[in-house]
Amino acid sequence: MKLRVSWLEWLVVLFIFGVLAAVLLPALGRARESARRSSCANNLKQIGLVCKMFANESKGETYPPLSPVPGNWIMDVNRIYPEYATDLSIFICPDSPFAASDTFRLRGTFEHPSAEPGDLHPDCVSCLFYTYTGYSLVCDEQAVGLFEAYRQGDPDFYQSADVQALVPVWPDSVTPSMGSEGIPIMWDRIPPVESEFSHTPAGANVLHHDGHVEFVRYSAYNAPKSFPVTRMTGVTFGSTVPRLSKDCY
Repeated sequence: MKLRVSWLEWLVVLFIFGVLAAVLLPALGRARESARRSSCANNLKQIGLVCKMFANESKGETYPPLSPVPGNWIMDVNRIYPEYATDLSIFICPDSPFAASDTFRLRGTFEHPSAEPGDLHPDCVSCLFYTYTGYSLVCDEQAVGLFEAYRQGDPDFYQSADVQALVPVWPDSVTPSMGSEGIPIMWDRIPPVESEFSHTPAGANVLHHDGHVEFVRYSAYNAPKSFPVTRMTGVTFGSTVPRLSKDCY
């Protein structure tokens, strides 16, 4: 006996599949985004452990110094690799639109004759994915002030232990209502334009002084509670182009 299916029944079946796809596909997309965001947060947690280990063994218990490369708002990776950080890929956010198979890898070896093309190298690590200042900043005004002072001042001064001590400096207009555990020390790069954000919805993972990481939504209006995930911070640090070794380009 041959089963006959009318065109109306086929339409009903197609309609049901269409409804299921409309419901499930966005959920699957959100699940994938959540997984990538978690992977990025785990990178920051590992970097937080690196900072703690470095501080425990450094003079004055200071965190890693800022990179000596002008415009590179990331820690001096040569000071932590490979003793504290054994895998440089933790400085790459897998959810970023700029993540690629050759990220932070040597393109040439003119300045690195002992290395091989394609090697992950600390000299190639940049602030393309994460921002680190070496300071305990609590507001946009401090961030902009630090950026301008660094840009106009002597970079050697900002490598000193006094500057790298990560002691919070509270402006007169701010009442310190949180302990050091709530102070951000590193975060996803905040791009100058919203279309370049690594995560959806627009926001960033933020590593705090006590090692915990939380996701903070982006504020285009520089809301104090959203620092450092604000437009001002993005325009300040997100538009810098570090002068890395020529082997990295």
